[in-house]
Amino acid sequence: MINKFELVKRILTDLGVNPDRLTLEWVSAAEAPRFVNAITAFTRRIQSLGPLGSGEGLDAQRLGVKLKAAKMALEGRRVRMVFARQAKYMKHEGGYRKLPSDHKLHVELEKVLKAEISANGLLLHLQKRPRKLDELVDLLDLSSEDVLAYFEKLEKKGLVESDRLIRA
Repeated sequence: MINKFELVKRILTDLGVNPDRLTLEWVSAAEAPRFVNAITAFTRRIQSLGPLGSGEGLDAQRLGVKLKAAKMALEGRRVRMVFARQAKYMKHEGGYRKLPSDHKLHVELEKVLKAEISANGLLLHLQKRPRKLDELVDLLDLSSEDVLAYFEKLEKKGLVESDRLIRA
């Protein structure tokens, strides 16, 4: 199974956010000094990175949309279905070992995540107001062909109206 912590770090990296902004450390309730040290070290690290986005040289509004699109993707049905297939595969194989990074389920998850984040980002940008194709290409870091393909899928699902995309 893909470690969800590593997955979130990979998504942050893809969005341009420093993955060091996220950490996971197991500390027992009986380890108060260790807990304090972990929190103190994490706080110092975050402070050294600066405010979210500006520390990475990212526009706050664009980053906000990207993070919301990623959250929507992770909550969505398609990503959950890939995780379900992974669990089924691992149960069938008789163990819960880590899948190799080139396994078809890893590749599928990467593909689904990219598509869902891109489609959700497009949807979020179009909810605000109609936008020109070249503006969306810039905002989403996609080709015009990809933007049009995602737009057509969203339109077929009834999630956007055709007048939201200005093709000129």
